[in-house]
Amino acid sequence: MRILHLIHSEGVYGAERVLLYLAREQQQRGHEPFIGSIRDPGTAQTPFEALTTSWGLPVVPVRVAPRPTPGVVGVLLRTVRELAPDVLHSHGYKANILLGPLSRRQRGPMLATLHGQTNLRMFSRMWLYERLDRLALRRLDAVVVVARHMLKLRALQGVAPARVHVIENGIPTLTARLGDMSAYGVTALPKALVEFTTRRPTLMAIARLSPEKGLMQLLEAFARARALANSQHQLLIVGSGPLRASLVSRISALGLNDAVCLGGYVEGADRLLEHAAGFVMSSLTEGMPLVLLEAMQWRVPILATAVGAIPELLEDGRLGRLIAPCDPVALADGLRSLMSEDAKPEDIAGAHAVWQRYSSQRMADQYFSAYGAIA
Repeated sequence: MRILHLIHSEGVYGAERVLLYLAREQQQRGHEPFIGSIRDPGTAQTPFEALTTSWGLPVVPVRVAPRPTPGVVGVLLRTVRELAPDVLHSHGYKANILLGPLSRRQRGPMLATLHGQTNLRMFSRMWLYERLDRLALRRLDAVVVVARHMLKLRALQGVAPARVHVIENGIPTLTARLGDMSAYGVTALPKALVEFTTRRPTLMAIARLSPEKGLMQLLEAFARARALANSQHQLLIVGSGPLRASLVSRISALGLNDAVCLGGYVEGADRLLEHAAGFVMSSLTEGMPLVLLEAMQWRVPILATAVGAIPELLEDGRLGRLIAPCDPVALADGLRSLMSEDAKPEDIAGAHAVWQRYSSQRMADQYFSAYGAIA
C-alpha cells in the first residue's frame, strides 16, 4: 500500500514523532509511506525533513503559499496525482483545509489524525482556520483522534460517528528507540546539559515553549516550592518555541538564573531523563503526549496536570502524581513532593503499560484497519 502522509511542521514535536514511528512501521512491513512536508515557498530543508531523511523515509517537499487559495490547492493536488497513493493521511489542519473539500474522486481516500488541541483567541487567523478545518473534516472518509477524551472535541461536530476512530499513540520500546537514535545518527546529548543535570538534583520538562504548556506557571511554582522546601533542586526545560524570550525574562525576575536552564531543542531529549530526579508536565491542554510515554519508559517520578489523556496514561495517579491545571498551589506542592527524599522512581508497571498498550506496532495495526475501511 502507498500512503502519503501530509504535515505542516514547525519543528519535531509529538505529532512529528508519532508520524515517524508510524511510517517506519509501515515501511518495515513492506508498504510505501511518503512524507509530504508542507511549508512556505523558499523554505530550506527543515529539521523534521532532515530527520525523516536520516530515518530512510522518503520526503516529498511541498512548498506552497500559506493561504488556502485555488492555486495552492492545485499544487498540492498535482503532488498527490504524481505519487498516486492508495490513501492520503493528513496530520494537521492545512492539508485538511486544502484537500478535504474536494471530492473523493479528485483526491482519493483521505483520513486525518487530530493529534491535539489548543485554545485559540476568537477571530484570530488560527481561529478561522480551525473553523475551516471543522468543515473540512466532515467531508473526509475517516477521522482519527489519539485519545478517547478527544471524542468530545468541537472539531468532530458534524462528522458521522461511524467515520471516527480512536487510535492511541504508540512508541517503540526504550531499547529500540535508543538503538534507532544510534542507527540514524542522532548526536550525543549536549555536554553542558548533561553536566547541568548531574550537578544537582534536577527536575525536567520537555515541551514546546508555547502558552498551552503552562511553563510560566511552572517557573512561578518552582520558585515557590524551592523556597519553601529550602531545596537546591534545579529545573531543566528542553524545547523551543515563541515564549523563549518571555521565559528568559521571567527566570531572571524570579532570581532563578543559576537554578533554571532553557536547553533549547534537543533531538532525543528524553535521554536526559536518565539523570533526572523527576519529570514535570504543567500543560493546560493536551491530546495524548508522547513525551509522557517516554518518561514512563525511563521510570522517573512524574508530576503532571490532569488534562487530556494524562489521567488515563497515569492510571488515575497510580503511575504518577496528578494535579489540577491552572492551580499554582497544587503545582508547587507537587514540585515539593518531587524534591523530597521520599520521591522514588516509579515501579516497572509504567514501562510495562507502555509496552503492552502503547506500542508503535499496535498503533500501526490499528491504522491499517482504518485504511482498509476507506481504501
